[in-house]
Amino acid sequence: MKSIRTRRLRRWGRAATVGAAGALLALTAATPAGAATAQPKTTGLTPAYDSPFAPQALVGGIFGGWPVTMRCWRDGAWANGTNRWFLVEGGGYDPYSGRPAYVRGFVSANKITNQVKVDRCR
Repeated sequence: MKSIRTRRLRRWGRAATVGAAGALLALTAATPAGAATAQPKTTGLTPAYDSPFAPQALVGGIFGGWPVTMRCWRDGAWANGTNRWFLVEGGGYDPYSGRPAYVRGFVSANKITNQVKVDRCR
């Protein structure tokens, strides 16, 4: 017959194993399955402007399907069925030289998929 001490140690060992497995499950369940892929992207080749208001100056173009960083939003001129614009940053091209460049500018909200919540631009 096993001693009481041995049985208690085994019971505590099983409880610790179950607790550790539960903690691991809780951590993995807390993160959405598609979190790594649900990144804001452009729907196609997207022009970026210096302002959401008319008249606007083209500051560059963001490549289609490329991930962007959304900074803030602002309501402005109507384009693509909306007057909401996002200030975004991402890979694109310089409109004057045609060379690849890092672009920061306002993009129509309908040109961004997987939008994330951002504050209003100040």
